[in-house]
Amino acid sequence: MGLTLLILATCIIFGAIAYFAARGPIPAETLKAALKDVEPKRFSPKNTLFVIGPTANHNACRMQSRLLKPAIAALISADVSVIEVYGQSRPTKNGEEMDWLDASLLRHAMDAEEGFFVIYVDADGKTMFRSEAPMLARDIIARAGLGDARGAGAGAPKKSLVLRKLRAA
Repeated sequence: MGLTLLILATCIIFGAIAYFAARGPIPAETLKAALKDVEPKRFSPKNTLFVIGPTANHNACRMQSRLLKPAIAALISADVSVIEVYGQSRPTKNGEEMDWLDASLLRHAMDAEEGFFVIYVDADGKTMFRSEAPMLARDIIARAGLGDARGAGAGAPKKSLVLRKLRAA
């Protein structure tokens, strides 16, 4: 019985070797693509607008979310990511949760550990501006140097009701 199992195991091993030898080598491009899919993506704060606040329901955080809505098209066309960090919950990048990034570590790295902040980091990794108050979309786009905030064919800039409320507060 033992000799039969040894012969059977030997046949299976040689059969497996013959199968893999007949398949040939794996192409380098396929191997590179497979390794890229497996490697974790590296975090870079370049070309990123950070919205950091104590909670998602904080007045300044809610107001900044409403003020950013008109700028979504301009931010997408300029390839700018928006990372929101509220309290100790997981940060989100363009609406998707980043479960591998620690909120407190990001707050410490951005020197925004308490309070509300809007911070833009340009393509060179330099902080272009930081504000402790909500900002209008056109102000963000203008200060970040991302192009015309009003779009083509727009007339003179309108007075913003939100900006008047901010100034009154």
